[in-house]
Amino acid sequence: MESFADPLDLNLILSDQELRNGTLSTENTKLGVMLLHARGYVLLKGAVPIPLVTELHSSFKTLYKENAQRLQALPRHSQVIGAGEDGRSVFWERKFRFRVFPKLRGPFASPYVVRNPFAESIIAETLGANYYCKFVSSDTCVKGAIKQAPHRDIDYYNEDSVRGCIVNIPIMHCGLHNGPIEVWPGGSHLWRSEKFSKFNLHPFIQDDINPAVEAFASHILSKQIELQPGELLIRDPGMWHCGTPNPTDEPRTMLTNGYFRKDFYYDYGDPFYNLDEKLYKELDPSVQELFAPFFDKTDWRYWKLHQIRTLHGVADRRYLGAPFRIGQRMTGLVKAKIRAFLET
Repeated sequence: MESFADPLDLNLILSDQELRNGTLSTENTKLGVMLLHARGYVLLKGAVPIPLVTELHSSFKTLYKENAQRLQALPRHSQVIGAGEDGRSVFWERKFRFRVFPKLRGPFASPYVVRNPFAESIIAETLGANYYCKFVSSDTCVKGAIKQAPHRDIDYYNEDSVRGCIVNIPIMHCGLHNGPIEVWPGGSHLWRSEKFSKFNLHPFIQDDINPAVEAFASHILSKQIELQPGELLIRDPGMWHCGTPNPTDEPRTMLTNGYFRKDFYYDYGDPFYNLDEKLYKELDPSVQELFAPFFDKTDWRYWKLHQIRTLHGVADRRYLGAPFRIGQRMTGLVKAKIRAFLET
């Protein structure tokens, strides 16, 4: 009996000619753009040099060890955000999942990491010219993590335009054995909000259970994606996905970078977790361009970021921030009541 390949396993394998040219062919660019648009993700095989992946893995192990040791010294179940040793990273941990933002130096500043030449044409065609990078981080899952609820990384789209791309770069084998990313491809990124709101399905909870969304998602085809070193995954932040448990003793890590349209501000992340003025000036010009809005006082994104950083700074103060935190909770309650009233 003739066997057929799973279409979800069919991705872009870079040719020798593309590797020599340092860019995708026109044909593969078109295919990559359409797979991202229609399926919600596309995988590029051979997009990141293996020696660079090896260097990334070695450097990241040092960052992770520093941050894990710092976490162990704090009260149990603490949620941490702060600079790692020697200011080499910023991190937090939630329920055995680490998010580490490395400073962009050494291998982490490589254009193959931050502005991969093979991903460039797909992202530029999807987001338009002058898209920007908001963060370079890690998705690090350690033993003890639960399966996340299916979720989006961005709010629903209100018009026919995608607002961002997330790029995952495995710096080790991220296989079916150690907590692969699970996705709901084929249009979940383009689902509209109306029916989900009406039936109280809110796919925005990550590190906790979300029974209603999980029950619905069990009726929809999903796919666990195995990622090998040298590969690169581009996905729509609206595509439903989740992290799965890692039963092994070795942390499973992939880098996670966020890119967005020039006219859209994405709240999550902070480029100053990755950069300061000195590091910014040392970046390769192609990478520097992606962060330029946050170092240009004439750009609205510069002021938006600094406004948010100021508000967060006030909110984090124990006494001074108390009224702000209370106001946030009250605003959330009011919005919930208004939403419930409109949905009845």
